[in-house]
Amino acid sequence: MKTSYYSNPMDHKIRRIIRQEEFRLSHIKHFEKLTPREKEIIELVIEGYNNREIGDQLFISRCTVEQHRKNINRKLRINNAMQLYSYALAFDLV
Repeated sequence: MKTSYYSNPMDHKIRRIIRQEEFRLSHIKHFEKLTPREKEIIELVIEGYNNREIGDQLFISRCTVEQHRKNINRKLRINNAMQLYSYALAFDLV
């Protein structure tokens, strides 16, 4: 009898945690290049705020937020929101 992938929810969670830890360990050098402000911006992006809203919260211009986001993408070598979310999960920003 074949076992369903979700037959044991705990196994699924353990596999997910292991994958996140492997991701964290293999990407830590990139993540360490981020400034505290860039990490703060990642948190706000993940929470669903747009550039204008982030700027308002941090008392910086929308253009400054856009530049921070470009720097984040370059430092982490990412080009989409899902990749950013992977970093946020692995490095406890959510």
